[in-house]
Amino acid sequence: MTGLPILPILLAVHILSVILWIGGLAFVTTVVLPVLARLPVAQRIPAFLEIERRFGLQARVLVLVVGASGGYMLARLRLAGLMASVHGLWLDGMIAFWALFTLLLFVLEPAVLHRHVRERGARAGEATRLMLLRGHAVLLVLALIVVAAAVLGAQGVG
Repeated sequence: MTGLPILPILLAVHILSVILWIGGLAFVTTVVLPVLARLPVAQRIPAFLEIERRFGLQARVLVLVVGASGGYMLARLRLAGLMASVHGLWLDGMIAFWALFTLLLFVLEPAVLHRHVRERGARAGEATRLMLLRGHAVLLVLALIVVAAAVLGAQGVG
């Protein structure tokens, strides 16, 4: 017996983690933030922060799993050379988006964004909710572009 086929298992873990991560981003962007508009203004940002606190841990774990599984596959399949070509732009996009999200989740959010949202939210709940909605919408659009490009690129299209 040769053991478990590590690459197909890692690919499945990688894709499932991306689905949960980007699915969570989509849920927050298209459901949570719009629904918060129905709450009294003073409750909007505290409600968002509570929801984000609960989902934030999941997002951080998922982003770490995506990075670890993707990094392993990148090295194991020797795909770094592909990144230097036009045919590897999808790979560059995945890594860049992952790095951006990692920076947001592990550095900017805890160090700057939470305090800013709390302080601003206390003064301008609706404006803060709209700012969060726009930021999440930009991230979601970027995520969908990167995922579509990765699927097409991995299939040799482009």
